[in-house]
Amino acid sequence: MKLVNQGMKTLIHLGLFAQCCACLKAAEVDSFTYRLIPLNDSLEKINVVTNRYLQKGLEELNESGKGCNDKKLYRKLRGYFNNQYRGEMVKEIVDTKGLDAHWISIEESIYQDFNWYQSPIQGFWGRVAADPTAALIKVNGVLIGTDKFEHFMGSGFRYFSTYHLEVKPLEEALDIGYSAEVGLMGSVMTGVMSYGDLVANFNGMRFWNHILQKEEDVLGAQYNEGPYVSCIEDKWIQVKDINWTSYIDGAFDEGQNCSKFKNQEMLDMVESRISDVSETFKTTLKCPMDVLKSGPLLEKYGPVADKILNFHGHSVVGE
Repeated sequence: MKLVNQGMKTLIHLGLFAQCCACLKAAEVDSFTYRLIPLNDSLEKINVVTNRYLQKGLEELNESGKGCNDKKLYRKLRGYFNNQYRGEMVKEIVDTKGLDAHWISIEESIYQDFNWYQSPIQGFWGRVAADPTAALIKVNGVLIGTDKFEHFMGSGFRYFSTYHLEVKPLEEALDIGYSAEVGLMGSVMTGVMSYGDLVANFNGMRFWNHILQKEEDVLGAQYNEGPYVSCIEDKWIQVKDINWTSYIDGAFDEGQNCSKFKNQEMLDMVESRISDVSETFKTTLKCPMDVLKSGPLLEKYGPVADKILNFHGHSVVGE
């Protein structure tokens, strides 16, 4: 009986672990293995998809005949602009429908040497569930993982709510993403702390503020892009198209804005695999930092640059 009970407990623990992985898995992108294989730019297609879902949400709100209410607007749009499980627009992009994309399996990726206890997501769940890493696409000339759209819309709204709606300090909003990246939602389960994710979160906050543009952009008035939506005669009307060129830049690219890893062993594994890719393509691939240390990205992000840009290159979390 004791053995049976122990077996049942083991099965329950495994079930809970699988459910936990399924809920937490936000596949990391591999920005190196297929980096040198060209992709068509998906900017225009993603612009079309984004504006289509914005229009759909506004039409549904207006059909209700209840006038304009900010909270209801955000709630409705969150049905389309969210993570891939709750946001239809993001799911469409994550599924890469009609987009030119590189899909890279765990077994081919730079994370292929991670074992199950180092990285329950890549080392275990990715193999058991045949879940690939996030797809790599090109948007606005930038190589970006499809996971960044989940961060942009989902975590970005949490930043927006904290900073703009609850009027809490910006540092408190930024800490939401940092805590996730070094915690269970990040390096604990995946082994990877992604600065690209932090940039996506931050720009998502900017996007949600731009919907109604009730406050100036956190980066300054010169970065105001909204409002995209205005209340006209008691109806929500889209008054400006959303264009992803206002948000996506080189800091989204994990090949430029380098990730950190849970420990030195995992960092060595990744760098070894990147070296293999370099040998295959007869070139030298590494995570370059010069583009972040000077020029437009540093100027753009200004006082928050050190929070979302990694100036140390590939390294270990905490260093």
